[in-house]
Amino acid sequence: MEVRRPSILLSFATLCCSLLSCFILGCDSGPKVSEVTGVVTLANGKPLELIHIEFWSENGPRSYAKTDDSGNFKLKLDTDAQLTGAVIGKHKVSCRDTWPSKDDVLTDGGEWVDNSKGKKARIHSKYSDYAASPLAYEVKAGEKNHFEIKLDPAPK
Repeated sequence: MEVRRPSILLSFATLCCSLLSCFILGCDSGPKVSEVTGVVTLANGKPLELIHIEFWSENGPRSYAKTDDSGNFKLKLDTDAQLTGAVIGKHKVSCRDTWPSKDDVLTDGGEWVDNSKGKKARIHSKYSDYAASPLAYEVKAGEKNHFEIKLDPAPK
């Protein structure tokens, strides 16, 4: 009795079709994100402008924003500034007060430059390092995630 085996050409064609289908349908279309907005205030409710906020995801790239004069922000994905929102899941959150210098200024080595001319930060420094920050939020899929972030003032 003779056993028929599929030709190598047929096996190769099947593999190519499978790979092409995967490519067209998108096996991995990147991180799943959801819109994130919010407002940053001092604990007394006063809105804070020029707060640089970063959401550090456990599952993908970070997102960032700067608050407007009413304390409002809308996150952008760090890998694609055209893509708004943050990766679905848990995030550690850092906040830095850029009000004293009116901008984020970095050296070529990535260090922050102090252009404050003696002005003091308005928020407590415990928020500046995401790993040590007490702020943590979860971004949920299919929702407009809006967070009200209340920060302690800097010690006097």
